Amino acid sequence: MIYTLRNLTCEELSLFQHFIYYHWNKNHIFTQSKELINFQHYNHQKNEYNFIIAFNNKTKEIDGLVGYISTGQYDPLLADQGDYWGAIWKIRSDVENSEIKILGLLLWEEVVYNKEVKSFGGIGLSNTAKSFYKKSRFKTGILNQYYILREQNKPYTIAVAPLNTNRTSKKEIKYIRKIDLSEEIDIKPYYRPYKSITYLINRYKFHPIYKYEFWEIANQCVLVTRKITIANQSALRIVDCLGTLDNLPDLYSDFQIILSSENAEYIDFLNYGIDEQVFFNMGFQKLNLDGEIIIPNYFEPFEQRNVHLDCVYKADYNYIIFKGDSDQDRPNNI
Repeated sequence: MIYTLRNLTCEELSLFQHFIYYHWNKNHIFTQSKELINFQHYNHQKNEYNFIIAFNNKTKEIDGLVGYISTGQYDPLLADQGDYWGAIWKIRSDVENSEIKILGLLLWEEVVYNKEVKSFGGIGLSNTAKSFYKKSRFKTGILNQYYILREQNKPYTIAVAPLNTNRTSKKEIKYIRKIDLSEEIDIKPYYRPYKSITYLINRYKFHPIYKYEFWEIANQCVLVTRKITIANQSALRIVDCLGTLDNLPDLYSDFQIILSSENAEYIDFLNYGIDEQVFFNMGFQKLNLDGEIIIPNYFEPFEQRNVHLDCVYKADYNYIIFKGDSDQDRPNNI
């Protein structure tokens, strides 16, 4: 056998970064930040990384790899749920041998058919990967994007949209309060893959680069947001949710107060799997990804365009996806 398929060891981290630099993207943040690699992929229990590598026994190099993230990465009590997301999946294109043509499949099978994996999802796929998943009978879809524009008289600079001049008169927030997760919060997991307060703390509060904020909504759920600033203008993005959004009151006026206090043009919410009426009831509009209104998705670097964000999954339950799942909400630059 030319290859040994196994997890990346701590001693091979520089070899991994060499692979990313020369065969994936030389500007990828993993070539710059060991801290982020450790945060996202280091398995403390096993003292190894959540990357399956194809180690070439002849050249002593990595010729391919596939990354994965489990909810147990951020809350060990969730590990038994077996919920995993895919990350980087790459085979070298400059190598020729008798095994390289099936190497991608072999690596993928090492993850997906692991006995610990009970659900598996992916977000932001190439056309090749999406086609492969379809042939493997994974369910496919596109994340929906919902938004609320701040009421203002001056043009938006991050978004491209007609002015929102509704002018609500409410001055005090009724249903939403900012929290820091240090207090006891009695909100149970609802959507699957399951999250927990511990998950939110370790995934978001302790993020080494990004700063997140947490909002309790009507004692029913906790939303995680991240503020993005481009050329002195800002936007708020809801990236995750613990609890349920079902039967929430109209939050439009509350969000207007928050947008004003945060000096943000809009707030958006990406999701797959929750009925759109739930978002309409909260006061959101659904973005037509092929329409004239633009609510950007890429910020590092900034691209003022709408994005069709593909997703795939295989699970025996109603699978829900948020922006913070998998490796979607991670820095591209330090």
